[in-house]
Amino acid sequence: MKKLLFSFMAASIILIGCTVQPPGTTAPTKQEVSQDNKITGVISQLADGDTYNVVMVDNYEVRKGVYLSKGEEITIRLLLVDTPESVGEKAGMPYGNESSSYAKGLLKDKTVTLEFDEGDIKDKYDRYLAYVYVDGKRVQDYLLENGYAMIRYVNEPNTRYLAELEEIEKRAREQALGIWSIEGYVSQNEGYNEVGLKPDIKAIGEDVKEKALETAEDLFGETLDSALDTFSSP
Repeated sequence: MKKLLFSFMAASIILIGCTVQPPGTTAPTKQEVSQDNKITGVISQLADGDTYNVVMVDNYEVRKGVYLSKGEEITIRLLLVDTPESVGEKAGMPYGNESSSYAKGLLKDKTVTLEFDEGDIKDKYDRYLAYVYVDGKRVQDYLLENGYAMIRYVNEPNTRYLAELEEIEKRAREQALGIWSIEGYVSQNEGYNEVGLKPDIKAIGEDVKEKALETAEDLFGETLDSALDTFSSP
């Protein structure tokens, strides 16, 4: 009887010590989760100046019940800043390619640290919202101080560093750097005003496109003429 009672107690202890994960989850065990507050990953791809893919270098619990696994690739959207579009329907916005190229030079294949704020951890596109650090400095700071981004999408309580970022943006605006150098292009905290651009600024993209087409047509014509001359030669 004592032996049976002991076996029952041992089995109960084992069951109490177990945690049952909901179907479909793959959360690491407590021993496997990094206890370091720094969530580290490697940049694997950059979509544009403010959106990147990051591969986790360890297992992490971002917050209670939210896990990231080693080797998992996630998409990060920078908190509190917005760069001009360089891809998609709005590709070709002034300083879009410059901000994207700058971010790639700064981050490509680099190890970065992610920091999440107190509010929503993801946006409506399922992208993780975070502050990203490279070499100990926020990427948000780099983009703002060079005029490659503006402060935007301010949603409480994801505002831990808002005051600091506003000071950086203010200095770039006062120096008319990057996006701030084009009159009427930026509506502070609201977005990029392509409609309000002067005709000469708006026409730059179309001019480049037309010149590229003209060059391609001229090259094709020269190649065709040369081929005809070759065939017509005795």
